[in-house]
Amino acid sequence: MDGEILIERITTKKVFKNSKIGIKITTLTPVGIGYHILPVENPDYVISDIENIIAPELVGHSASDQDLVDSIICSTPIEDTATTMGVSLSVSQAAANALELPLFKYIGGALSTQLPPVGCPLLSDGERDLIVIPMTESIEEMVYIYKRILEHLSFTYKNTVIDIEGRYRCKNIFEEIDRFKEIVSEVSEEEDVKILVGASVKENIEDDKIYERISDLDYFESPKIVEFDGILTTEGIDEVADFSKVEPYTVSTLSELYYYVEYILERGLDPLISGNNPTFSHIAVGLRIPLIRCNINSNILNELWDIERVLNNPYINKF
Repeated sequence: MDGEILIERITTKKVFKNSKIGIKITTLTPVGIGYHILPVENPDYVISDIENIIAPELVGHSASDQDLVDSIICSTPIEDTATTMGVSLSVSQAAANALELPLFKYIGGALSTQLPPVGCPLLSDGERDLIVIPMTESIEEMVYIYKRILEHLSFTYKNTVIDIEGRYRCKNIFEEIDRFKEIVSEVSEEEDVKILVGASVKENIEDDKIYERISDLDYFESPKIVEFDGILTTEGIDEVADFSKVEPYTVSTLSELYYYVEYILERGLDPLISGNNPTFSHIAVGLRIPLIRCNINSNILNELWDIERVLNNPYINKF
C-alpha cells in the first residue's frame, strides 16, 4: 500500500455555525487533513455513529479510493444519509488536500471549468419564495447583480423584516410578483444582463388564479408537475420537467451522488443542487451541475467566486 493516502483517523466535535450546533468531521492522513461541517439535529448521536461505527471501518484504507471508501460507508448500519455524506465529503476533502488539488478538480478532473448560475430566494411569505437567477458572464458579475437587486429591494421593502435566510418577508408572494419583477427588470436593463425571475412552492398549487400569476414567470419550482411554459423544477424525476432538484444530504455518499446525477441525465433532465454548504459549490463544478439553488446569505457565491479565480478559462452555464 506504498504511496497510498491512508486514513489514519476520523474525529468529530461539536461546532457552532450559522446560529446552530453542528459537527465537524475531520479526516487525517499522513499528508493531508480534510473536514466537513455538518448541520445535525442530534450531534451526540451522530458523533457516536461516526466515531464508533463508521470511522473504525475506514481507518487504514486509501482516502483517494472514493468508490471503496463510499462502499465501506454504505456497508455500515448507519441509515442517516446526512451522516454518511458528511463522512464521505470529509474523506474526499482530505484526499484532495493530500494531492494538492481543489476539491472540484479532485471530483471532476482537469476539464471542470463550467460554473453554474446561482438562484437565490429574495422575497418570501414563509411558505413560498420569489427567486432570481442572474445569467451573467462571471461569478464576479453575478455577485454585483445580486448586490444591485438587494439595494433596490432594501428601498422598496425597507419596512419589512429580513429573515434568517436573508429573504425579505411579505404576506403573499403572488401579490408581489409585479412589483418584484419591476425591480428586477430595472436592474436587468441598467446592467444589460438577463435575469430570470421565478417562484418556489412547498405544496401543490390548486388555485387557478395562482396559475395565472405564475404564467408570467421564467422559472418555477414545485414538488410535482404543474402546467408551466417556463423552466420547471420538480423534487422527483419526471421527464416533463426541465430540472430535478437534488439535495446532497439526502444521498448517502459522493459516489452515490455521482451515479444519481448520471441517472437524472439519462432520463433527459438536468440536475439542480439545492443547499447552503459551500462544499456543494465544488460538487456542482466537479459534476458539471448546471444550476445551484441556495440562500443569498450562504457562502455558495463566495466559494464559486474563489473557484473562478483558480480556473484559467471559466465560463458560466447558460440555459
